[in-house]
Amino acid sequence: MLRRSLYLLLSLLLVTATQAAEVPQIGAEDDWYPYSGVREGRLGGMAVDIVRAAFTASNTPVELITYPYSRCMHLTQKGVLAGCFNTTPTPETRRIYRLSTEPLFTDDILIWSRREKAVPLKGLGDLQDKRVAVTIGYEYGPAFDGYSGLVRVAVRQDLFGFRMLERGRVDHVIAFRGTSEQLFRDQPELANLFTPVYLAHRAELHLSFSRRHPQAEQLLTRFDEGMREIRRNGRYDEIIRLWRHADSAAANH
Repeated sequence: MLRRSLYLLLSLLLVTATQAAEVPQIGAEDDWYPYSGVREGRLGGMAVDIVRAAFTASNTPVELITYPYSRCMHLTQKGVLAGCFNTTPTPETRRIYRLSTEPLFTDDILIWSRREKAVPLKGLGDLQDKRVAVTIGYEYGPAFDGYSGLVRVAVRQDLFGFRMLERGRVDHVIAFRGTSEQLFRDQPELANLFTPVYLAHRAELHLSFSRRHPQAEQLLTRFDEGMREIRRNGRYDEIIRLWRHADSAAANH
């Protein structure tokens, strides 16, 4: 009797472990707040809330796992992760990944300068031979990504790029408006040092799905279904309003 009970218990544990293992994992960027990042040991952000709401709306269980963006995308490409966010569409990313039909949100990609040296740029040609800090693994739109006239200085985080700009080691930084403004709130000593001088791209951010993960194609369909539902029922707009209100309150604090 004891042996049978142990056998049933082990079988139950095995089934539970197998079911848990079948929950697909989606990679979330760990350092791109207020869209996706770890704060006080917890994953949060506007894009995180949107992704969770979309999968919940389509009754699709997923587990969000945090990684640096370049690692997250690499694991998605290999099929270890089912997906990763946030991705700016390019011909290359569309070739390697399946991108959600429904975008998560939009944001401006800006060229930043030191405030005291700021001169508005007329076009990317004004960056000829200039040193521009770029964050490893990020996409900045087809025009900037395809322009070969500048010197790209790779950094692991936007913060490092702005620190280099502060010290005169680069001429410009390219970075998203929302994450830059959050960075300046987090690092108030940087808040008044920089200003945007050029709109490089108005980007849509998407969830990328793997072409190798066995559940990715179905998850893509379910995610897009969920996104359409939360746009229809008002949950999407509610998330956007909550984060914009939080950002405004933080800026006025």
